[in-house]
Amino acid sequence: MNIAKHNLCLYKKSPLSIQTYTVWHSSRHQSSLVSRQPNASSVEERKQSPSQLHRISTVNLVRNIILGKVFTSPFLFKHGVACLSKIANSRSAMLDPDRNALLRALIKPMIYDHFCAGTNKLEIKKTLSYLKTMGFKGVILIYSREIPAMPVEQLRELEPLAQDEDIDIWRDGNVKTLDMVEPGDYVGIKFTGAGPRVAQALALGRDPPQQLLDAMAVICERAAAQGSRVWIDAEQQVFENTIARWTVDMMRRHNTNNQALVSLTLQAYLKSARKTLENLLHQAYHEGWTLGIKLVRGAYIGSETRALIHDTKTQTDECYNSIAADLLTKSFPGFNKQDFPRVELFLAGHNSDSIRKAYALYQGQLQKGETPPPIKFGQLLGMADDISCELLAMGDDGAEKKTAAPMVYKCMNWGSVRECMHYLVRRATENQSAAQRMQSTVGVMQKELRRRMGF
Repeated sequence: MNIAKHNLCLYKKSPLSIQTYTVWHSSRHQSSLVSRQPNASSVEERKQSPSQLHRISTVNLVRNIILGKVFTSPFLFKHGVACLSKIANSRSAMLDPDRNALLRALIKPMIYDHFCAGTNKLEIKKTLSYLKTMGFKGVILIYSREIPAMPVEQLRELEPLAQDEDIDIWRDGNVKTLDMVEPGDYVGIKFTGAGPRVAQALALGRDPPQQLLDAMAVICERAAAQGSRVWIDAEQQVFENTIARWTVDMMRRHNTNNQALVSLTLQAYLKSARKTLENLLHQAYHEGWTLGIKLVRGAYIGSETRALIHDTKTQTDECYNSIAADLLTKSFPGFNKQDFPRVELFLAGHNSDSIRKAYALYQGQLQKGETPPPIKFGQLLGMADDISCELLAMGDDGAEKKTAAPMVYKCMNWGSVRECMHYLVRRATENQSAAQRMQSTVGVMQKELRRRMGF
């Protein structure tokens, strides 16, 4: 995306349509906005009419700027991620942030608190309260327990257990997660967190252990009783086909009351994404259950078989946007609107162009008297705050115009600092890979900080 275009959009009061967004892309508008020198009246004007980032606390704003500078500096990023990776993969007590108070004091306030919800119920409730005060509809909370990666050959050699303690720990962690969310919120599930024997079943295409089925029954029943939802995270490709099969079985069982209690993650960077969706739509239609889809671009490009992934980012963007459009307009090839299965769509992503297009299309469908599938938007905690705030501002504008406001969520992990280290390494890597967008975001946040300081 053109950086100037991205920056300017954040200063628009009503970025609801693609047409409005395009009109503002001109060098004349850019230079007049950027080069204008502040004076007393303009300072007062900005104080009275804050930007869309006014929702973010000053602490988080400053931390966003500092981390953004680190992620966009090749030198700082290289050495910073090397340190985080060493800590994440070390078994030394000296490099365990849960045991080393000095290390914890360095990591927790600057990195952990930026990307994670908290280490205990009190911290998590505080984070969730802050986000809902900002205007977010809800949260997606994920228990951050991960198992050490094992090659498939090593997984094959594992002997089955009559009672797997790893599954019990995983179940209890996810039940505890449910205790910390509210009606309308989501709990994110990673099957591999249930231990190496579950990973073995996933990698070898087996049915889930009965102990895991019992655990998921407890989680889903608890979620349904309190009005929360469950989404199943995507993982490495070696597990993905089995994850999809297990998740479809869960949707058959739990998505039968015109509501998607369980949602599956669809990764648009895979060449097979549209075919996978076509099969899911046919299954949902013929079997009579609601299809829950969380659409993402993909998070495992560094470890996937490259041939399975679209050759270019443009192809991935086109796949993501076309899937969103086909679901919102109920026009997927092979289906008509009358026979289209019930779908609930969650667009998870940090691409502002895709988000704007989807929201504009959704509004257009409503204005034409159509009934598009319910749609929700979500970004990771600590990432794409500019996009989240723009969506929230769209909601404010929608309230004034009596149009549908976007339902916006923040997704986050919780657990001890040690448990979240691998997650933090992935977030750092993902931020650096989007360096161009990050530079734009840092610039916008610096302007917001200057506004708060009065110059």
